[in-house]
Amino acid sequence: MDKAPLGSFGFRVSLGGGDLSLFQEVSGLGVQINVKDQPEGGMNFSSHKVLDNATFNDVTLKRGLIGPEMFSWINDVVAGNIQRRAVKIEVLDDKGKPAKTFICMNAIPVKWDGPTLNVMQDAIATETLVIAIEGLSVS
Repeated sequence: MDKAPLGSFGFRVSLGGGDLSLFQEVSGLGVQINVKDQPEGGMNFSSHKVLDNATFNDVTLKRGLIGPEMFSWINDVVAGNIQRRAVKIEVLDDKGKPAKTFICMNAIPVKWDGPTLNVMQDAIATETLVIAIEGLSVS
């Protein structure tokens, strides 16, 4: 039986065991396997493609400004208290149950952007956290 594709609007994020739900956007999930050209003597018309290491994209988490949790993690790193964490992103089905889980391994914050404040706009104040990851698992 065919399954319907999952929507991108229902998801939950937890950061090292602590629930940080209420995110409005997660972007950047991805991996690239790098390839090197390896020439071979006497074979002048092409080269072998040799697999190299994998690189993982930085992941961006965006949400409405509701508390100090996201900034406190990057603030700890700035102070030298480096804590790599597992970040779990669960895509929820139409019943609110996890249907697919992404685990960003050994995540560390590399950038935090605070809200843009403007009295001329009627918008939600948002914060953005960018994390660098060393691995990604999908189940």
